[in-house]
Parts: sequence; structure tokens; C-alpha cells
Amino acid sequence: MAQDLKATANLHSQLATYRIREAIRRISSGKKTFYGGGASTSSAYSIAAEGAAKYGASLNLNDALAALNIAQTSLDEIANLNQRLAELGILQSNNSLLSTEDTASLNKETASITSAIDNIVSNTKYNNIALLGTSDISLSVGAGAYGGSNPLTITIGGISSIASVTAASNATSTSNTLTSTLGTNQGQVTGASTAAEARRNTNSTAAALLKSAAENIESADLAAETAKLTKNVLLNKVSLSLAAQVNNLDRSKLDLLG
Repeated sequence: MAQDLKATANLHSQLATYRIREAIRRISSGKKTFYGGGASTSSAYSIAAEGAAKYGASLNLNDALAALNIAQTSLDEIANLNQRLAELGILQSNNSLLSTEDTASLNKETASITSAIDNIVSNTKYNNIALLGTSDISLSVGAGAYGGSNPLTITIGGISSIASVTAASNATSTSNTLTSTLGTNQGQVTGASTAAEARRNTNSTAAALLKSAAENIESADLAAETAKLTKNVLLNKVSLSLAAQVNNLDRSKLDLLG
């Protein structure tokens, strides 16, 4: 009877010691599982990977927004120059009141403006990638969690070269054509910026939520583990005490027999 009690006490002590070590390991590491984990760890890794992919997509979209901001700034500057080009056309229409010098001055400013517009178009770039050109510009941005899936496509219409326009007499017609082109381009850039910002925000929010979910799957409940630790420390003490009492009882019996 005493030996059975002693064996039971020792068994409970060993089990409590094992659970104490496990609780301490979870508390110190902050993780639920060890030794390669299991299904929960595999799930956490998968969710974390998806979160990382979405975070990468949000970075791509940040780049897209920066590029679109550059394109927008260039289009705004072209629009300002185009406004002056329209004014030059109106001034030139009063040609009967203009001197030869006045006409020459208007022509010179017209040539300067059309050249500047062409220069802006050819030099509007992001990371040395053209954002404006004389033909349509099409860009594809990885906006999905898995690379090429569901990309954001950006199209900015071409802006015809006007540097050859050097006479103020052609300023009005050139300005009217450019105004129509700029209206289309501004709409394309604004629409792409709105879409890029929305998808960037969606991806970054999803990335944060997925990262948190993965951490929650792997994270140990510190309060619960602390309670388990306390419980098993007490159980271990009780088991050791019981085993000691059995040992003392055995010694007493031996003393009586002696």
C-alpha cells in the first residue's frame, strides 16, 4: 500500500515537473508550440506569408502613387504653360495693332513655351521609366498578394510634340488641341491615383491584420500559462511531500522491526 502511494506520488511529481518546464518554456518564448510546431504553426506560417505578400503589394502601390504624383505635377505645369499659349494666340489675333517687334516677341515666347512643354513630356520619369510620352504610356503594378495576380494597370495618353509650333498665329489651335489631350490625361492620372491609394490601403490593412492573426495563433496565453505553472509547482510540492512522508513511514517500520 505504502509503495503504491509512493509510486503514485513520484509519478505525479514527474508529470508536474514536465508541465512546469513546458509552462516556463512557453512563458519565456511567448509561443505555444515547440519542436517544429504542428498544424497551428503551419497555419501561422501560411497566414504570415500572405500578410508579407500583401505588405509587399502595398509597397509597390506606394511606388505607383509616387510616380503618379510626378506625372500629375508635370501635367499641371504643362497646363499652366498651355494657358499662356492660349493667351499668346489671343494677343496675336490683334495683329493689325501689333508692330513687327511685337509679333516677333510673341513668336519667340510661343517657341519657348512649346519647346518647354516637349521637354517636360520627354523628361517626366520615375526611376528612369517614362511616365509621359508622345505615344500612350502603359504601366503594370503588382498590386495583388501573389505577384502578377490582379495587377493595377496605369495608362496615360500620349501628348503630341508641339516644339515645331513657333508662330503665335498657330498658338490658339495648338492650345485647343493640347487642352483636350490634357483633360483626358488628367482624368487617367487622377483615376489611377484613386485606385492605387484604395488598393494600397486595403493591402496594408490586410497585411497588419494577417500578421496579428499569425502571431495570435503562435502566441502563448501568458496568463493561462502562469496559472498552469503555479498549479503544477503546488502539485509538485504536494507530491514530493507525500513521497517524503511515505519514506518516513517506511523508516519508522524498519526502526520498529530493528
